[in-house]
Amino acid sequence: MPPILPALTALVLTALPARAETPSDGLCPLADDSSSCSRILACIGQDGRWFHGRAFGRGAGRLTGKMDDGVTCTGDWVSRNAFGLGQADVTCSDGMTVTVYYYYQDPYTGTATGRGLASTGHVVQSWSGDHVLSYFANGKPLASARLRCGSHDIPIS
Repeated sequence: MPPILPALTALVLTALPARAETPSDGLCPLADDSSSCSRILACIGQDGRWFHGRAFGRGAGRLTGKMDDGVTCTGDWVSRNAFGLGQADVTCSDGMTVTVYYYYQDPYTGTATGRGLASTGHVVQSWSGDHVLSYFANGKPLASARLRCGSHDIPIS
């Protein structure tokens, strides 16, 4: 996986409208339409800090989630054009803000990737979509999916 970054001013999230991988986790029923919920993962900086959450909506919407240390984050995202380019703006309960620009969709898994910068100065890299765990499993069983965050390998299944 090439080194890139997502932004949420320490954790920026990217999102494309899509179905959730595991709607039974209790996160997606918040949406009016369960098919408009996508998982979001983000790595903030190189020290292993990461974010896990959901994006709701089609073409534009809200996102919500938590950092690995329990800090909560919410924000808005919008697709800017038919090519999957977009922006997410996030604010966290610890005061950090992040803006992420997402721009790429992996053709095999449909995973959008993005990068940005947190208000803390950390680079943020993010991933979102229907099959984001498959993207990180890289052909291995989903139970072995790992998010590489700096020199840390974070299990995300």
